[in-house]
Amino acid sequence: MSPSEHPTKTTYHLYTFYASSCAARLRIAFNLKNLSYTPHYRDMGKKDHESDEYRKMNPSASIPTLVIETEGKEPFTIGQSVAILEYLEELHPTQTPLLPPPSDPEARSRVRELMYIVSSDIFPPTNSRIAQMVKGMRGEREDAITFVKTIMTRGFTAYEALLSTYFPNARYSAGEEITLADVVLIPQVEQARFYGVNFAQWPLLNGVITRLEELDAFKQAGWRSQGDTPEEDRVSVTREEERGNGLGAKA
Repeated sequence: MSPSEHPTKTTYHLYTFYASSCAARLRIAFNLKNLSYTPHYRDMGKKDHESDEYRKMNPSASIPTLVIETEGKEPFTIGQSVAILEYLEELHPTQTPLLPPPSDPEARSRVRELMYIVSSDIFPPTNSRIAQMVKGMRGEREDAITFVKTIMTRGFTAYEALLSTYFPNARYSAGEEITLADVVLIPQVEQARFYGVNFAQWPLLNGVITRLEELDAFKQAGWRSQGDTPEEDRVSVTREEERGNGLGAKA
């Protein structure tokens, strides 16, 4: 093989935390696309992501961050999960495509519509940082739990409505193939369960969730199965989940 024919080597470095739902999105996508990555664990409970060193890499001080090292190039860093998902899709479009083909912009926009219900409408106001701020207004834990469950319920109700209108008989969120909508959905579902959200009220969504959670790519990306998961959390159901009041339990 001549030097010009030698394949370029790319290494992915994922800065992750076992309980970060945004990091879980990427773990799922890497699994689905059969791409390997090197995990670098940052303990959000200890605020490792707020260190000066980490902020130099990700000024938002958020998890995850992806650093791409390609032979012959300067390292490339991305610090927002949805941007990383779309980057991976554009770079590896034929490895388990997570968007419909560019020739079908309507279908692509529908996938993004579902994805943004989760990533824009549900997640930002319900992450643990915001929940703690709501709790701090009166010092009442129930205020935050009610707030979070209200936001989640509205978002998942909208998701169910779109499924009912456009994909009433589909296996997954946007049809018979897994898409980016599914990739962001399951980590948000796991977070919602900590607050006692009951998905039985959305039958189409609940069916999609059940089918997705049977897949290895989703199982292996789950928060209980990561290299930095504390041993006491490697159980099927935690006390917080049983109570349905897991304020701050997942990022």
